Amino acid sequence: MRTVTPYQWHTGRLTHPLRLLVVSDLHDAPYQDILPLLEGMDALIAAGDTANRYRQSYGNGIAFLDEASRRVPTFVGVGNHEMRLKHFAAFREAVGRTQAQLLFNQTARLGELAIGCWYRPERYGVPDIVPTLAAEPGFRLLLCHKPEEYMRCLRGADVDLVLAGHAHGGQIRIFGQGLYAPGQGIFPRYTRGVVDGRMIISAGAGNPVPAPRWGNPCEILQLELD
Repeated sequence: MRTVTPYQWHTGRLTHPLRLLVVSDLHDAPYQDILPLLEGMDALIAAGDTANRYRQSYGNGIAFLDEASRRVPTFVGVGNHEMRLKHFAAFREAVGRTQAQLLFNQTARLGELAIGCWYRPERYGVPDIVPTLAAEPGFRLLLCHKPEEYMRCLRGADVDLVLAGHAHGGQIRIFGQGLYAPGQGIFPRYTRGVVDGRMIISAGAGNPVPAPRWGNPCEILQLELD
């Protein structure tokens, strides 16, 4: 079961509102129930971990991006599951055969919206795109898959809104507290919702591990920027 969480975000930078569907952490799961949610959306943001590194699979993920990109402009961020595929180049080529745009430390535009995806540029020997994104006119949207990396590396970045995932809502939630998140360990601080006044963390659209999600349904975001 997936829940849909709406967010309305006043930007002061757009002359016309934009509606974005945000799908993070699909992990190559079935996706057919997501497609109707694209109705009325201006774009799809796939905010990382469309693939599943444990199974080394991405067939469902690519099919989702293919179908979605035929309906709305689709922008694909990367997460740790993409970067830990044995054949990331093949994944990249598969995305290239769809109408979606893969952003691996790259930026793109959708009218007045500038979108960039930051993923550990120093590790992969590519330029840091944050200065490029910060110089763009309009509303600057940054994809940073791991919220703890935003808190550690990007809090001073001159951007307007950050989208993250990765933490899977803390996997099991009790009294609003997640119990575990990759990269944060036990009782993680950054698992879902708005953090630091400008980062929205998705609890994720899939579950890649055998451990159940409890008190923590899979989540898709509907983000309206005005």
